[in-house]
Amino acid sequence: MNSDELREQLLAAETLYLRNQIINQLCRWQRCRDDRDLLMALTTVEELVATEDERA
Repeated sequence: MNSDELREQLLAAETLYLRNQIINQLCRWQRCRDDRDLLMALTTVEELVATEDERA
């Protein structure tokens, strides 16, 4: 496996992880209405966008 393939696999794994984190945080927010969960989800969205921009 070359470094480009490894990089793509790591970015794909990070993207999947961030998407799952966003879903979990939004679900917690929906249940509890704690704004910290919503703010954390928005921060994670920023990280996800940065990761996807890096892939492009």
